[in-house]
Amino acid sequence: MSMDEFSTERLLHTVGSIADDVRSALKREKGEDYDERSVKDAIAYCIVNKLERLEEDMLEMFTSPGRREFQELAVILEQRAPTTNAAFAVEEMAYLAEEFGDTSVFEGFRPFSKTKMAAMIEYLTAKGHNVYKTSLNKLLFYGDLTYFYLRNQGMSGAVYHNRPYGPVADTAGPILSELIRDVKVKVVPRTQTLEAETTGDTAILSGDEQKVLDWVADTYGGMTAGEISGLSHGEMAYKYTEPNEPIAYAYAKFLKHLPPEDFLS
Repeated sequence: MSMDEFSTERLLHTVGSIADDVRSALKREKGEDYDERSVKDAIAYCIVNKLERLEEDMLEMFTSPGRREFQELAVILEQRAPTTNAAFAVEEMAYLAEEFGDTSVFEGFRPFSKTKMAAMIEYLTAKGHNVYKTSLNKLLFYGDLTYFYLRNQGMSGAVYHNRPYGPVADTAGPILSELIRDVKVKVVPRTQTLEAETTGDTAILSGDEQKVLDWVADTYGGMTAGEISGLSHGEMAYKYTEPNEPIAYAYAKFLKHLPPEDFLS
């Protein structure tokens, strides 16, 4: 399990998944039938105690060459070094681009197209998944960067910024409002999800662009708004960018989920 995948939520899920087996073992060995809540709390308490004991030993663990943990740490760092160094190189490139006003790095090397972004929004909201405004921003981000990964060019030319809830293209909000006003996209009253009756004027999107958006909808569209937002926070594109700063499209190659390089062949 990577550090990006580890979370309190995952720990609680793991505790919950073993609670019934632990209750059965306790009843078999001790003759006591503890309720599930008590067992879960006791397991969590034991884990906290174990972590506290581990903390006391951690300095020696990671500074003693003879320790297995020290060797494992060195191996992990060696394995991660190429990716980390490459990400640092993109970070430096983005810094220099911003310093010298080179916006193309943040636009995916193509001018922004309001028409293309509107078509992307219609297409994604017509795919039948539960798309909220928050998740739409992430779907657009993954659409643009995935296309950049495959074609070395963005799809819409939008600039995405590091915002508190993940990557956001500031241009998407006003365009979505226009589509809602023109009844091309509707907000479902009961769920507040976004839906389009059709995929819109698909002539605006090339066959390759539609294929990428289909892949994005299949890969991310089933996630809740919280899940896709959490995933986007774990991307190097987000972690290596300062709050409210633009995100370089070159981070696309580090996305956690990517189609095969020959996907559009």
